[in-house]
Amino acid sequence: MPAGNSDFVTVYPTLRPNIRGFSLLEMSIALTILAILSYTLLTGVQTSRDYRHYTENEVSLEFIKKSLLTFVQSNGFLPCPDSDASPDGVENRTLGVCSRKSGFLPYKMLGLKSSDAWGNPFLYAVNEQAIIGTAIVDSGASAVYFNNGVSPLNGTTNPCSSTGAPCFNAKTKPFGTTDGVGNLTICGENIETSCNVSTPETENIEAQAIAVVLSLGVNGASAWSQYPLSEGDYSLAEDENLDDDLYYWKAKGSNVERAFFDDQLIWLTGYDVKYALLRSELGLREQ
Repeated sequence: MPAGNSDFVTVYPTLRPNIRGFSLLEMSIALTILAILSYTLLTGVQTSRDYRHYTENEVSLEFIKKSLLTFVQSNGFLPCPDSDASPDGVENRTLGVCSRKSGFLPYKMLGLKSSDAWGNPFLYAVNEQAIIGTAIVDSGASAVYFNNGVSPLNGTTNPCSSTGAPCFNAKTKPFGTTDGVGNLTICGENIETSCNVSTPETENIEAQAIAVVLSLGVNGASAWSQYPLSEGDYSLAEDENLDDDLYYWKAKGSNVERAFFDDQLIWLTGYDVKYALLRSELGLREQ
């Protein structure tokens, strides 16, 4: 280009990108939306996980019921609760009778895993007279389902030690219209306020359970740390399942605060046990 010829001089303007930052308002809106999306995602993941645990527990509880009946078919009696401070999977007996009427499920004796889907032990409760020596030897009483046929029993000879377990027979209560003393009642989900002796019989699912197995659900660790609970610690239904009496509540599931409920349970009756014996090599004596 010839020097001094300004006609050939091209002047280029300085290139400046048009960059504008986010305002505080825009940042706030974006963060709020992100928080909502994150919460929704996490809530969905938690709900999915809880549902998976719940369905897993349903399968586990049904398997526990089958395992208890298989144990009866093989041994002729139901095990007592594992009442150690920390569960070892083995029943506890004192002089041959159950040491306590409720405690942990004796999972080792049943060949089962030690905990529910949340990693907590299963609660196992039995006829309250299984801890009484004179009741557990009575072939007509429901407590006899827990008599293992071994002597000595309560310091004396076990009446059925000569024949061995089963010590119960076809006439053991419940039988016909005769109820067994000390058995457990399962209230249904239609009742709203209480599950106890005043609950109408029409609202009970079962009034003659000889054993109950319970999963305490997502808050099981907290519940076990305080077991047995006093009234008012949890929802009405969870309080009832943890107060160590003869009543258990199969209530409606709820996520409502102070009314939360996700317990799951199964139970056995004397009829379940008798039928299992009829189908086994041990058989069931008439009386």
